[in-house]
Amino acid sequence: FDSLVISPFICLPVAYLVKSMVYQFTIQEAMHRYRADVTENGLLFKYWKIWVPAQCLTFGVIPQHLRIAFIASVSFFWLVVFSSITSQNEVEAEVVE
Repeated sequence: FDSLVISPFICLPVAYLVKSMVYQFTIQEAMHRYRADVTENGLLFKYWKIWVPAQCLTFGVIPQHLRIAFIASVSFFWLVVFSSITSQNEVEAEVVE
């Protein structure tokens, strides 16, 4: 449920909205960037490739006392991937200008 509904329709768009407030561009531009990252840069596929196996490992293999450290490590890796994906549009926009 989380990977198919919550993240694609709530969590990831909210991240783009927050970024739009920080960098002062419109909500429409934020949603355009989100759609572009999903369709052109494979954002959701990369999200699923990382988080679905991580959640399966977390609740199936990882001992309970190591779960927080494991999820924190995966989250750090995901933030690096997410940051590189979201910055691709900005680099492309700078090249065009």
